Amino acid sequence: MKSIKQVSFLIVLATMVLFTPLDSSAQYYYNGNDLVKMMREYDKSETGDSNANYYDCGRYEGYVAGVSDAKRAFFGSPENVTVGQTCSIVAKYLKEHPEKWNQPADILVIEALQKAFPKR
Repeated sequence: MKSIKQVSFLIVLATMVLFTPLDSSAQYYYNGNDLVKMMREYDKSETGDSNANYYDCGRYEGYVAGVSDAKRAFFGSPENVTVGQTCSIVAKYLKEHPEKWNQPADILVIEALQKAFPKR
């Protein structure tokens, strides 16, 4: 006889499989509009604005650094590039391409870094 733990595990597993969308390619956590909102707070903090939302500033830095680290294979990256430099590169790209703000945020970060650091 199966234990209660095994049955519970199978029920949870079946539920997860049943309710997982078949096409998750359109799912993403942040889009460009979300990233721009956080980037604006980052810009405020960089200028010393005491009204900056430092939570969003940190989310921006963390998101950009995370995508940069995770997707490093998609662009060349010189040594000793700081998180601050990377965030500034992405911010510049976002400001120059408002027509792309509806796209997934990770794609925009990758595009910005590919433009700044082309793969050789």
